[in-house]
Amino acid sequence: MTATANLGLPFIEASQAQKHVTHNEALRILDAAIQIAVADRTRTSPPPGPAEGARHIVAEGATGAWSGQAHAIATWQDGAWAFLAPRQGWCVWSVADDVLLVFDGGNWRDLRDLRVSLDNAPRLGVGTTADAPNLLSVKSDAALFAAIDPAAGGSGDIRVQLSKAAVADTASVVFSDAYSGRAEFGLVGSDAFKLKVSADGAGWAEALVIDQVSGNCALPRGLSLTGIVAPPPLAADQHDYAPAGLGAASVLQISATAARSITGLAGGAEGRVLTLINVGGHPVTLRDDSAASAAANRFALGGNIAIPGKQAALLRYDGSAARWLAIAAGPRPVTGTWSPTLAALSGTLGAASATGTYTITGNKVDWSATISIANIGTAALAITFSLPATPNGSYSGYGREAAVTGHGACVSVATNGGLVQRFDGAFLGGNGYVICVGGAFYL
Repeated sequence: MTATANLGLPFIEASQAQKHVTHNEALRILDAAIQIAVADRTRTSPPPGPAEGARHIVAEGATGAWSGQAHAIATWQDGAWAFLAPRQGWCVWSVADDVLLVFDGGNWRDLRDLRVSLDNAPRLGVGTTADAPNLLSVKSDAALFAAIDPAAGGSGDIRVQLSKAAVADTASVVFSDAYSGRAEFGLVGSDAFKLKVSADGAGWAEALVIDQVSGNCALPRGLSLTGIVAPPPLAADQHDYAPAGLGAASVLQISATAARSITGLAGGAEGRVLTLINVGGHPVTLRDDSAASAAANRFALGGNIAIPGKQAALLRYDGSAARWLAIAAGPRPVTGTWSPTLAALSGTLGAASATGTYTITGNKVDWSATISIANIGTAALAITFSLPATPNGSYSGYGREAAVTGHGACVSVATNGGLVQRFDGAFLGGNGYVICVGGAFYL
């Protein structure tokens, strides 16, 4: 054996003359190979005027004095180029690339491209120092996790999993201000999904809880509907009603210059919930399935719904039915008929009959009746009649003036019923009368 196995350093042979020559050759090889750094790795021809000891990795396709020396380390020694053939595992610092290179037996590879395993690393800090309990710490303006495309052998999906040890433990994400918690979501102290918020990092309030079994959502705190649109008062009935801003609103505040109707509402989308509040004094009626509006904008209410002043209705859009449905609404009007019981205040009535209709909206009763009297035995100061319901209080409303065989009349309402009187005096005996009365009172 005439040289060392790894660097090829020549041995001094026994009884060799001029031993210094062999020794110096070995020193030159050591000088070229130990703590090695090369100027670059892309040259295919020697640089002009190299300095003593200059080193380069010869690129493929080299010419001139470097011909046939691809991947070798060329070093300028004593006015000539010497070449070191690299062995697998040799490491070289490339000054031009500012990177460490390693020879894999066939090519020089950038160390940054090598597969590096961090399995069982005690901790990892990216841009910062990691320590307990934050064994992985990252300090960066942003972090990106991207899925592997199916074409590259991935699934195209990406998931980040946080796994806790037991039901009562926590797996969550915390958002902080200067490391003081302000919001947290995840499995916080149970298997239910929770969202919590804090003003100071010490006191926390649960804002949302979703049961892990049923999927039911609970809002332990108040719900604020802040998307409000308040268009001008309705001056006419509205069809396909679409006031500005409706598409982004959760509350529609309506009012009207008189009693108005809405036959359809634009902006319906599956599951959308909209609150209608009548902030005015006149009623606004939602017309059930009215052909005056496009089919997709209509209401399916099972009947018209009147929204009195200062009351509201809650609607949900059903995408399958393509209709607005009522989740909750103001009082739905109730209509009916009754036969008033008649009596004379003094005097006597002959044959008499009466028919009446009424509408109850909330606690308000609107009524009307027609009283037919064939004759009166003797003069009657007034005619009393029963009402469809009992007024609340001794006096709760006024009737309206009606025609009494050509004469004016006044109507009053009390807890014991209604009473009609002629303005010109009593109902005289022997005459037939048709009395039209009506009014409103509150229950």
